[in-house]
Amino acid sequence: MDKIANKTAQSEANFKLVANGCSSGISWIDTTLTGNQSGSSPALIIPLASDTTSTTSYIGMGFKRKATSGDTFLKPNSTEYIRWSASEISTDGLEMIVALRETNAGQGVPGKFRALATFNFSYQ
Repeated sequence: MDKIANKTAQSEANFKLVANGCSSGISWIDTTLTGNQSGSSPALIIPLASDTTSTTSYIGMGFKRKATSGDTFLKPNSTEYIRWSASEISTDGLEMIVALRETNAGQGVPGKFRALATFNFSYQ
């Protein structure tokens, strides 16, 4: 729990979204996010109240582009988006970070965490 509360690297994981099989004519890709948004920390996605397999409290997950500093997470269920660069589209992929964070500072309860985030893509 201390790693989440202190926002250490151990509370984060890197991953990559890759545009595979796309035509070479794509000029842009925008990525948005949907999920069960925290009321107290709207940039975080939390487990559904009906999901009894998730036993944490006051913990959420946030997603951001790896190059973004701090806790500037992509806000779910909003018009915010990440626009991919040309190299991210063609070869590199979009490097991302998912981080577990407390939704209310000092109130996080450890346990099993399970929440659903859906990435949505628009392109041209």
